[in-house]
Amino acid sequence: MKYITCPKCKTKIADGHPKCPECGYDFGTRKNRIPLFAGSCLLIVAFASGLAVNISVAAPQPTPTPNAEIIETIAPTPVPTPTVENIEVYAFGRELDADGFTAYVRDKPFTLTAYPQPEIARAEVSWSIKDSHDTSESAALVISPDGMTCEFTALKPSGKNELTVRCYGAELVIPVYLWER
Repeated sequence: MKYITCPKCKTKIADGHPKCPECGYDFGTRKNRIPLFAGSCLLIVAFASGLAVNISVAAPQPTPTPNAEIIETIAPTPVPTPTVENIEVYAFGRELDADGFTAYVRDKPFTLTAYPQPEIARAEVSWSIKDSHDTSESAALVISPDGMTCEFTALKPSGKNELTVRCYGAELVIPVYLWER
């Protein structure tokens, strides 16, 4: 016959009794503890493996590369370059023409404004001045962020110069005379 020892009072009892006759310790609970512990471990392992499966399923998948046909249908239509026939430049409340204008050294800067024709919103206008003597700069141009206007300042007397305004292939050259007062 097999004997067991009561863990509470240390009495030896024949195996198979549900309770200790001395202290009333319930051996059934002790026997159920092992399967309960094992079952708990199995639940934890099952939960952890299920969690791993969920993580791997939730991992981002690489996005497929669209085929060339879709790219062609999505690509925006290119915007054609505007056509400018001519450029008008205004200063002092009048249009500047082939006669040009005169500026004097030490005068306040004044504004020149370009108007491409036909009128274009956000036109790309470039400004430059060329000294007739190819020496250091004889005038300063401070161009606005939109490019449509510039502040002109005479720096030194150099006689006849050329102010060039360009916009989408159109070009206007205006004579500028820089003198000392």
